[in-house]
Amino acid sequence: MRTRLRPLARRAVARAFALGTERRDGLRILTYRRVNGTHPGDRLSVRPDAFAAQMELLARSGRPVIPLAQAPALLSGEGPRAPGAVAITFDDGFADNFEVALPILGRFGFPATFFIATGYVGSDRTLDRYRACCADDRVLSWDEVRGLRDRGHEIGGHGRTHRELGALSAEDARGEIDGCARDIEASTGTRPRLFCYPRGSETPATRRLVAETGYQAACTVRPGANRAGADVLGLARTEVSGDDEPEDVRLKLAGGFDGWHRLRQRLRGGDGRASHEER
Repeated sequence: MRTRLRPLARRAVARAFALGTERRDGLRILTYRRVNGTHPGDRLSVRPDAFAAQMELLARSGRPVIPLAQAPALLSGEGPRAPGAVAITFDDGFADNFEVALPILGRFGFPATFFIATGYVGSDRTLDRYRACCADDRVLSWDEVRGLRDRGHEIGGHGRTHRELGALSAEDARGEIDGCARDIEASTGTRPRLFCYPRGSETPATRRLVAETGYQAACTVRPGANRAGADVLGLARTEVSGDDEPEDVRLKLAGGFDGWHRLRQRLRGGDGRASHEER
């Protein structure tokens, strides 16, 4: 009973927040990691049918879905207005992004940004969360990365080895940030414009390193929408979880869960990092 009541209680709170806070003058960035039907207990994995239903909900919402690369112009007021704009991102670079998510995105004509940890691409290694877990936890190959790009999607940096940048020396952080950019450029011919801080770990110093490397915008795990004047090197995002129902996603688009997420992050230490376990 308790496990059923907690989502219901969170949803009731989110509805109340959404009624009073929904605005369509900012950019809402949705965060995904995996789309597959083989990890039913993993909250970072969204089932293919659920992902398709979420994209259908987004298409019916009337919100423009834009490439994340448009964020600097949009938030500075230099680009065209796009009330209620949404961008879609994927972190880490697992093969199911190409095999499963890509065809669904194509069905709706939605662009996305895929943030990849380049030290894993094309290898037989996987990120710590899935190590010794499952046979199909393959990361993207470079051919698949180029395939995502060739289909109109953006490839962004996510460090070389997914290390938490805020805990590294300046030299090591630069190696992760710039090394990732050089890996992507060497393998795709295009220098990445967008970055995502692994596990949301960043400081003013790492933001400066990201800018010095040539990235034009960077994503955190801080919740919320991004409105005019927002720091494009500290973009907020909204995580979509494997157990989200359509109503949860609708409420997330409306900002209903933002307050809940901020509270959870403060209780977990206040450094802006999400646990990847919260909704």
